[in-house]
Amino acid sequence: MLRAPRVTHPQLAERLLALSEVGAADAHYRLARIVARVLVSVHLRQRDKWCALARALAAQPAVEERLVLQAIGWLERGKEHPSPATSS
Repeated sequence: MLRAPRVTHPQLAERLLALSEVGAADAHYRLARIVARVLVSVHLRQRDKWCALARALAAQPAVEERLVLQAIGWLERGKEHPSPATSS
């Protein structure tokens, strides 16, 4: 079985940031959503690799605090109002 080479946390953060520079206009918000998802999720906060990635992304000037707060708000709103398909 072929496996991709293992990518370290700083390398992954660098790759994500490089893609955001040439990617879509909302790329920095997408990176902020990754940070927000780690902050909101108890499971992800217990994983060192996710915390390291979130710290590396949050340290970048393009990933502004207001973007992370907006993303947290978006994630929290989703928890408050479950879709009709998931409610019992």
